[in-house]
Amino acid sequence: MAIARPVGNRKPMTEKFLLYFARPDLLSASEEMLRLYRPAAAFTVLSAEEFRCWQNRPAAGEILISGEAAGPAEETPGCLAGLSFLRQGHLTNLQRKLTVDRLPWEDKTGAERRCIRLLLNGLLKDFRGEPASPWGILRGVRPTKLVHRLLDTGQPAAEIRALLAEAYALDQAKADLLTEVALRQRPFLSSRAEARRLVSIYVGIPFCPSRCLYCSFPSFPLQGAERRLAEFLDALRREIAAVRQFFAQHGLKTQTIYIGGGTPTSLPDREFRQLVRDIGQAFSSADLREFSVEAGRPDTITPVKLMTMREAGVDRISINPQSMRERTLQLIGRFHRPDQVEQVFRQAREAGFDNINMDLIAGLPGETPEDVLYTLERIGRLRPESLTVHTLAVKRGSNLKESGEFSAAPAPLVRDMLGLCAGAARSWGLVPYYLYRQKYMAGNLENVGYALPGKECLYNIQIMEERQSIVGLGAAAATKAVNPADRRVTSCYNPKDVATYINDLQGYVARKLTLMQRVFTSKEE
Repeated sequence: MAIARPVGNRKPMTEKFLLYFARPDLLSASEEMLRLYRPAAAFTVLSAEEFRCWQNRPAAGEILISGEAAGPAEETPGCLAGLSFLRQGHLTNLQRKLTVDRLPWEDKTGAERRCIRLLLNGLLKDFRGEPASPWGILRGVRPTKLVHRLLDTGQPAAEIRALLAEAYALDQAKADLLTEVALRQRPFLSSRAEARRLVSIYVGIPFCPSRCLYCSFPSFPLQGAERRLAEFLDALRREIAAVRQFFAQHGLKTQTIYIGGGTPTSLPDREFRQLVRDIGQAFSSADLREFSVEAGRPDTITPVKLMTMREAGVDRISINPQSMRERTLQLIGRFHRPDQVEQVFRQAREAGFDNINMDLIAGLPGETPEDVLYTLERIGRLRPESLTVHTLAVKRGSNLKESGEFSAAPAPLVRDMLGLCAGAARSWGLVPYYLYRQKYMAGNLENVGYALPGKECLYNIQIMEERQSIVGLGAAAATKAVNPADRRVTSCYNPKDVATYINDLQGYVARKLTLMQRVFTSKEE
């Protein structure tokens, strides 16, 4: 069907989207696609009568998106979609029609939903003059799960790359990256038999020395909160004891432990020592393959804490500069100096740590690709075993979002930054091993973890691919119970508020153990 020439970027900033789809499932699919195109776009759903009225009397500044199922045969998934708007007083209609083949797990309705997203991806590309996202129509945090699903069916990697481009409109670079990451993860994924007896532990410590500009995680300043900290740690010890007892009763073993937050190392030395000892003693066994601590802020890491972690069996830590530009660190509320990062890194080496991760963020306010290159050069001299590259996400609840003082970096700029990071990581011998995406990310891009072969963070793989149960302890921690038979995931969450966690702990522990009981009792039947 003929398509009108693209409008490119010549569109009013006050544009409003109108949606008309007779089928609710196609309407929701179109909303999903529009959110990828414009996360903050305003849109209105039209009734059939309003749709007809608009066609007769279109309004300037409004863009109408409509569609319907239109397969050539009853069992063939296909759709027709259109995008209409006024340009220079004349109604312009862009239309596309498409049929698709069903994927192994799709019914006809699911294939039609995917079809309508593909059509809208093309129409919005025509309208904008550029693709909505290099990730095509893929949405969600864990795109690698799709590749694992295809690998489970025995499809070769080359066919999977082609399918990602055709069935999901990924550009070739993203299809290649996604497939590479999934293939790297395969040896680490839990089998169904392993998922019946091995779990991972996450411990959330909701305290920080200060709140970073971009942070939306539940965290509380430690200064002046000594009493609340003591109450929290007492509650956490009780939760650890309850979960440890459950594990003993059901023969469960811990494969990985991850202490995150917040900033766990912001705790005073004595409390930190007791915390890591309690966790190590509760969950260490011959099956434990990894014990990680998100040390994070260099200004909270001391030689005493480094030795404490080594004595408790911690074998992987993160030291996170985010940037090595001091002006950027001041702006985002991280009050360490770049040279502190280097000093603490060397102290960690002297303490015996041979698996150190470093985080950085692409797209921080005011930064350019030259700033990222400077950061990479300084990090590169330290030679960490892994590098996690985050794309800045302007999240609700963060000071970055609430202040309204900063705008997201342009997508091309952030893509350049990610390219520099990928190139540097590979030049250090690191390979991509885990990947995830988030809402509100600059350029609609991704976060990627790179590691030396053999130094991959197993917990990161397990939490992203959801083939092993993760038991969350502490404030805001999520428990994800994976049924070994069908890999269905059921979740429950501890409260974000520390006072609620302390006061209502018994009820939250009971819910968690009931969920785990249901999953790990069914495996014995």
